[in-house]
Amino acid sequence: MDTPQEIQERIIREITESGDPFNQFEYLLTKASQLEEMPEERKAADALVKDCQSQVWLYLHDADGYPVIEADSDTLMIRGTIQILKEMFDHQTPEAVIACDVDFIQRTDLAYAFDSKRVAGQVAIVAQIKDFARSLCK
Repeated sequence: MDTPQEIQERIIREITESGDPFNQFEYLLTKASQLEEMPEERKAADALVKDCQSQVWLYLHDADGYPVIEADSDTLMIRGTIQILKEMFDHQTPEAVIACDVDFIQRTDLAYAFDSKRVAGQVAIVAQIKDFARSLCK
C-alpha cells in the first residue's frame, strides 16, 4: 500500500498534468463527484468543522486502528479536497497520517482557486484528521 505522501505525490502529478489552472480545477470537481454523499441526517451541527467558510461535516471512524473518513461539504471544490484527503488517509497507519505534510493545493495551480479562508478551512479539516490519528496512537 502506498503511503499518504506517495498518494499525494501521484495526485499532484495528475493535477499538474491535467493542464492549465482551469483544467486543474476541473480535476478537483471530478474528485468531488467521486465523494459519496452523506445522508442528510448525518449532517449534524456537532459534525461541522469550525473555521471553514463552507459547511463541512466530518466524521472520523476507527477501523481496527486505522482512520476512516466520512465527510461532505456544501461546496464542490471542498468536496473534491475531501475526496483527495480520503484517498490519502483512509486505512493508513495513524503514524503515516500524522507524518504527511498536506500541500497538494500549494504545489499546484489550485492555489489560485483557494482564498485564505478556504485554505484555513482545509487546514482545519487536516488538523482534525491528524488529531484523530493521534488519538489512535494511544
